[in-house]
Amino acid sequence: MTAACEPAAIEIENLNAGYRGQAVVTDLTLTVKGGELLGLVGPNGAGKTTLLRCIAGLHVPVRGTVRLFGRSLTEMTAQERARCVAVVPQSVETPMAFTVEEIVMMGRTASLSRWQRPGRKDRAVAERAMVYADVVDMKDRPVNELSGGEKQRVIVAMALAQEPRIILMDEATSHLDIHHRLEIMQLVERLNIDQGVTVVMVSHDLNLAAEFCRRVLLMKDGLLLGDGAPQEVFAEPLLRQAYPCNIQVHPTVSGTVTIMPAPRLNERTAASGVRVHVVCGGGCGGEILRRLSLGGYTVTCGVLNEGDTDARIAAALAIDVALEKPFLPVGQAALERARAMVAEASIMVVAPVPFGTGNVANLQLAEEALAQGKRVLIMEGIDDRDYTPGLEAAAKARALRERGAVFCRHTAELFEQL
Repeated sequence: MTAACEPAAIEIENLNAGYRGQAVVTDLTLTVKGGELLGLVGPNGAGKTTLLRCIAGLHVPVRGTVRLFGRSLTEMTAQERARCVAVVPQSVETPMAFTVEEIVMMGRTASLSRWQRPGRKDRAVAERAMVYADVVDMKDRPVNELSGGEKQRVIVAMALAQEPRIILMDEATSHLDIHHRLEIMQLVERLNIDQGVTVVMVSHDLNLAAEFCRRVLLMKDGLLLGDGAPQEVFAEPLLRQAYPCNIQVHPTVSGTVTIMPAPRLNERTAASGVRVHVVCGGGCGGEILRRLSLGGYTVTCGVLNEGDTDARIAAALAIDVALEKPFLPVGQAALERARAMVAEASIMVVAPVPFGTGNVANLQLAEEALAQGKRVLIMEGIDDRDYTPGLEAAAKARALRERGAVFCRHTAELFEQL
């Protein structure tokens, strides 16, 4: 087969995967060419590890297809997958006192028949892998006596000993010091360039991904937000959709980019004496309440039903809340209590809360806040969260926008406005 006809290393079509009925990856379609070095980034819970497990055949998707070099995973035996794919997880615990060399030799298992003993070639491959991963000097030491970083280098060596066509790295450098992190990535890059090994690397280190990966996927909530070169995907507007903080991106002399959280003002000084009233519910306001509290704002909240997730968060943060009884619509007494809170606040924030007949009265507070000359910040998407008859909440949102309310696309933008 010519190179032009060589099938893609990884092909994923309409992949849906999750746990106990909870979707984690949704309708994902992706092609990774042979010899790519692909970075997979995104916040916690984005679905990165689940995607890697599906590619490795360690997790069965709800639906969709995964193919490796043109073959469906369902057609491959576990041994065939092991010959093709090596997985380097975040960490591995060994209950028995295996030596470093014994662990690395386990990488040769897929290349041996059931009763075949490792031969000279297998020992040579394992020795070379230990040298590459800088663990050859500790080959006779029990792995359970090693530090976290040393253990991780042993697992990298075991993966190299498999001589795989694909390496899947799940935060594989997270326990390494800066020296060994760089060495492992240079080794992976060398395997990728010299031997054409396809690499998919999950990392929370955006700068590491920008430096070594020629293609990056940005995920959030099981969906792809971006797919392209680091300079394209690591753009500030796109990153702010994924991460709830301000981010600055700067080009480097090497042609890559450096990503850093934006320098913060002294929030406690800036926020001193500033009162913010937050409308939320169902847990959607947790991040906003937490950051406001940590930032030194005086925060109030409501109307919320007793027992609501955001009510519990507010109580833990000692935030004053206007409460209604469980499962009841917002009543007049609770609304009046919230109205008094809004009157004392200088800013009102409407979190990405769904609206129904029970809580749409909270938008009345936003109308009154604007009439009083207060700033009102509203998270976008009320149209998609409106469960009221006649879409009353969406209509109120449009009126609020016309009267000067500021709509924010994500949490980072909200805090920029603050």
